[in-house]
Amino acid sequence: MPRRPARGVWLYRLGVVMLIALTVVLDGLDNQMLGLAAPALLHEWGLERSVLGGIFALGFVGMALGTLLAGQIGDQYGRRVALLLGVALFGAATLATGCAGAVWHLALLKALAGVGLGGVPGTAAAMIAEFTTARWRSLAVTFGVVCVSIGGILGGGMAATLLPLLGWRWLFWASGALTMVVALFLLRCLPESPGFMARDANRRDELARLLRRLGETSSAAAPRAAAALPPLGELLKGDLARSTMGLSAAMLSGMFLIYLMFNWAPMLLSAQGFSLRETSLGLTWFNMGGTAGAMLAALAIMRVGSRLTLPLMAGLGALVCALLASLPMLLTGHGAGVMVALALLGLTASAAQSAMFALGAHAFPLPLRARGMGLMGAAGRIGALASAFAGSWLVVGWAGFFATLGALMVVNMASFLAVRGHIPPLGRGRTEDLQG
Repeated sequence: MPRRPARGVWLYRLGVVMLIALTVVLDGLDNQMLGLAAPALLHEWGLERSVLGGIFALGFVGMALGTLLAGQIGDQYGRRVALLLGVALFGAATLATGCAGAVWHLALLKALAGVGLGGVPGTAAAMIAEFTTARWRSLAVTFGVVCVSIGGILGGGMAATLLPLLGWRWLFWASGALTMVVALFLLRCLPESPGFMARDANRRDELARLLRRLGETSSAAAPRAAAALPPLGELLKGDLARSTMGLSAAMLSGMFLIYLMFNWAPMLLSAQGFSLRETSLGLTWFNMGGTAGAMLAALAIMRVGSRLTLPLMAGLGALVCALLASLPMLLTGHGAGVMVALALLGLTASAAQSAMFALGAHAFPLPLRARGMGLMGAAGRIGALASAFAGSWLVVGWAGFFATLGALMVVNMASFLAVRGHIPPLGRGRTEDLQG
């Protein structure tokens, strides 16, 4: 029977996971700033929605590039390096956005921020997976990724407070300054992942110290001489190909939904007559539902596995979208009803996307994990890019907006069903993989 880890070991693991999760909170915060500021920005500058869509699109191009770069950097130079570079870049770009004086400034800074933002969730998920035991891995990875929604909740609260009082620039200044302060803290405190160091014979002593703090004494976790990375093409061979393609399709459809909500839901609510404060709170309710739902999904995965949990949540998300699309009367004097419905959408559809990162961390073997999740994330950026262009015309119609989201959730459910390497219930086929 496995020995229960000492309290100090457990607290150290928890502390590292919380540090990594903090980077995802900041990712979610900075990522949603432009969408939250959009109603005020369009009013102040007199911009067309199509111009804003183009800016969003450039951000997603940057995110796609950043996702792929982070995967390569993570596997070659270390997860910590990839994570810190991403946080520092998007923090600096967000801070500078508060000083933007022209549309091209916004576009350039959004693209630069996107490069930093793109690789953080996938890198963080891969890193959390290496700092947690098999028993708690799905829950820990899902918690780390759901911090995007926690960042959105924080951003919605900031927007509801700052927009009416100080204007949109203060959103970017506050978010960017907070990110840069945290980046400096992480530079001092965040360790490299043990799985990465185990492949580098030159870091033998550093790995030994870290393993002692983690309570690891298994010879399977011992450091080894550096080995050549398996080629990226291994992701498209054998049983792994089905998981790679299924996860990529699920991520594409899921990120289309997520970023359509992040960037265009405030505009949709504004077009229906909601106040500036209410448009910010609508996204907050969506993020609150997503946070709660993702943690429930992680617990369900521990009990029954991901093969049942994730398709079921995506299917329920499709039903909520159908309800929203067919009940426009909710808009007439029932703002609270709209907020509850948005929370239900987060509880189902958004939560499934957060839990998907735990599935990726399980499905891809350690030497390919960062690049596998990077490839999966790049597919998600394609979906996000499509949402930037589609949102500018979907936002004019309530029913069409949510009917599109419902169709995406049907694709999402089918993609989850296609994945081969699902997470089994706790206690069945779960192994540690520090050794890669």
